[in-house]
Amino acid sequence: MRDAALTRLRNFPSRMANVRLRDRLFRVMLARVGMPRMRRAVELDLSTSRLPGAITSLESSPSRFDIPLGMAEMASSRTDLTISIAFGLHRLMSLLRNKRIAVESIATNPESPVTEMSEELKQRTLGLLRSFGVTIVGHTRLPRRPIFRGMGVLCTNAIVLAMEMDRGRIEMAPSAETARMILETYDRLGIAANRLAEFLRSNGLAGQASHPLGGLVLYPPFAQLAGLGWVGRHGLLITPELGPRVRLATVFTSAEDLRFADDGRHRWIQEYCERCGRCIRDCPVEAILEEPVVSGDRVTHIDRNRCFPYFLENYGCTICVKVCPSAAGRTLRSSPVLWVDWLSSEWSLSIAASIV
Repeated sequence: MRDAALTRLRNFPSRMANVRLRDRLFRVMLARVGMPRMRRAVELDLSTSRLPGAITSLESSPSRFDIPLGMAEMASSRTDLTISIAFGLHRLMSLLRNKRIAVESIATNPESPVTEMSEELKQRTLGLLRSFGVTIVGHTRLPRRPIFRGMGVLCTNAIVLAMEMDRGRIEMAPSAETARMILETYDRLGIAANRLAEFLRSNGLAGQASHPLGGLVLYPPFAQLAGLGWVGRHGLLITPELGPRVRLATVFTSAEDLRFADDGRHRWIQEYCERCGRCIRDCPVEAILEEPVVSGDRVTHIDRNRCFPYFLENYGCTICVKVCPSAAGRTLRSSPVLWVDWLSSEWSLSIAASIV
């Protein structure tokens, strides 16, 4: 054992040199390939506000903080940070490609879209979402305030999608394996949103996908309106089934027979969250605040200046998701869909598969 320890000690300088080389190469590739494409993706999202008939934001609407671009810019300017690399550029390219598809495919919407969905079409929609691994679905009408400044939405009705993040790999956070899984979830959900929008168009409805990684609306409060859960103090949506262990996306549609009722049935989550405080206590850089503060144009419990450097150096952190007591949730088998029933004005829950 002593010889092995001496060998590791002798090899330490070369390992550190490899880490520094990998860090420099990643920064170069990020600056030359990743950041220009990220900026183009932002510009493409902003172009949605110029679409004919677009519903745009209010003066009180939040500005979007583009986490991938913000992290890339921080990585370029902060050479004192060691970047935790947990994904290949191919994953980043896939995410950006599907963000582009979400905007460019709007041009294929029918000129005179229908406004009703038959019961048979709703069931087919449910089956499609199940096949893509979407876990929870709800819907709501669009208030303008959650629309990010500079963005535009074409339809006032929204189908909100939540996809489960793997519990076992969340419990490994912060780790490369956790970060890879989260980006894979973003990618899969983005593809699912695009495919749903395409499916709606093929059936005569208008569809506009909003990608999970930097969408057109602020997702947690929007998903709360759709009856999926309630926003916690870590800024994430907490669902009754899976806690904050989900990623969110939306597809806006011309369908008008999707009833909306905000009955506040998940308000108990807010009360539970205020009593708990586990994410506040366990945040390694004390970035989750006990009391909310005004940051720019939004009220938040998160101190970005503390959170994001640690986030960048530690595989996207995710500790606040990991330690949330609700994250254990219930395991949903066979890629089921928990459907916040869009047929019922009482928002009863219909379970599309066994929950154990």
